[in-house]
Amino acid sequence: MIESKGFFLLLSSLLFLFGACKEKEIEEKLPKDIPKIILEKLCLTETKGGKKLWTLNAEKAGVYDEIIKVDIVTVRFFDENQVEFSVLNAPRGELNTETHNILVEDSVTVLTNDSTRLYTESLFWLNDSAKILTDAYVKIIKGDGTVIEGRGLRTDPHLSRIEIIGETKGASPIELPDIRE
Repeated sequence: MIESKGFFLLLSSLLFLFGACKEKEIEEKLPKDIPKIILEKLCLTETKGGKKLWTLNAEKAGVYDEIIKVDIVTVRFFDENQVEFSVLNAPRGELNTETHNILVEDSVTVLTNDSTRLYTESLFWLNDSAKILTDAYVKIIKGDGTVIEGRGLRTDPHLSRIEIIGETKGASPIELPDIRE
């Protein structure tokens, strides 16, 4: 009887080790960048004091540990009266679930309710300070025809306080009056 118990223990141990080795082999062959959850038609809303600050909509999302990777993303920004004042669109992006910071990339556009348009390849939404940042080339076209181009940007989501960090060029339709007249 003791011999059969020993044999059973040895066989169980071997099967366990074989199973563990197989499981480890399978894990090693799986791609490392697999989301824990895949979602379609994602909608997230950021609020403060019960008021909506922004919403993020995406056609598809992959949830990782603290990052949500999104495809075909739209972020809508709202003022204190819950009125939408600007819309950001991008083919892809990432949301940090802890900081609520957002990175968007590839043909990013922002359109404000006063018809200001921003074009760039990547933007970073810094949630705690409500600032939009980039080190990429940007082109901003204001409703009055003013065009501002440069590299690097710091602005608010209204695109009302724009700071170009690097080289800048622009054109304005505003004509200054002659000082002698």
